[in-house]
Amino acid sequence: MKKNWLLLAVLCILMGAFVSCKQKNHEEKGIIIAIIPKVDNAIFDQVKESALKAGKELGIVVTWEAPTSIDKNKQKELIENLIRYKVDGILISCNDAEFLKEPINEAIKAGIKVGTFDSDCPKSERLFYIGTDNKKAGKVCAETMLSMFEKANKTPNQIVMLSGGVSADNMTERISGFNSVISHDKIAKILYTFEMPEYGRELLTENLARNKNINGVQLMWGVPILNGVDSIPALAKFMKAGGVSVFFDVSKPLLKYIKENPNCATMKQDFHSMGHVGVENLYNAIVGKPYEIQILYDVKVIDHDNAEAEMAKL
Repeated sequence: MKKNWLLLAVLCILMGAFVSCKQKNHEEKGIIIAIIPKVDNAIFDQVKESALKAGKELGIVVTWEAPTSIDKNKQKELIENLIRYKVDGILISCNDAEFLKEPINEAIKAGIKVGTFDSDCPKSERLFYIGTDNKKAGKVCAETMLSMFEKANKTPNQIVMLSGGVSADNMTERISGFNSVISHDKIAKILYTFEMPEYGRELLTENLARNKNINGVQLMWGVPILNGVDSIPALAKFMKAGGVSVFFDVSKPLLKYIKENPNCATMKQDFHSMGHVGVENLYNAIVGKPYEIQILYDVKVIDHDNAEAEMAKL
């Protein structure tokens, strides 16, 4: 009996040492937050820069885990790998809200804190969303377009819309907001490009050539136009003929064009805050501090009047 008690005591000591070592290893590893964008493109450069800066300020490790393609399975694989690696937090912009619900929930079950940015997964158990108020942004797009038609003494005939992935929450919210202001019968077609810039240019070119009744173009995501309007000759021709366009996101070539052309505008998102505040908010959740469950930002309209001032900020 005495021998059994001695053996039990030794086992308890060993178990305690194992737990202690495990805790020590976690402390030595430090907090790791992984950020998963939809895909690695210029749109997310500012998110990456500001998120890495926030990590340095907090003294934690922030990694950028960009999918190699737009395939929704790539984001799923990344989440699964991060679960195996046992990161402390994941901040993700979701390509497909419905498909990624279960992988996000699995990460939560594994003890990982998960937040979304840019494109939400509202039906999952994610802790928070930080990003553009996308439904409101869609409304602002429509109101801006109507205002430009009015200034040009024209009425919208048919509008073609260029969207990203059909299953991305931010795209569906923006389209919903747009439709709430401009009646459905004015929308000629919604073109889904699945985050592929070249495909987006091809679709827009084809539809502008095919349908001469189009006098309005709405972009719901920015990458296809970041090299400037002249990078899509069919769109440049459309604009010279008096067409009205509202874009999304900013770049120097695009703002230069808007400065010189009054019949177009773009929407500026706060990508800096998505990265910096997103990491800070997720860090708070990880260490047990209070965190916000929703942080929404308005888009800023950039048109002919303020494009030059905005160019100076880039």
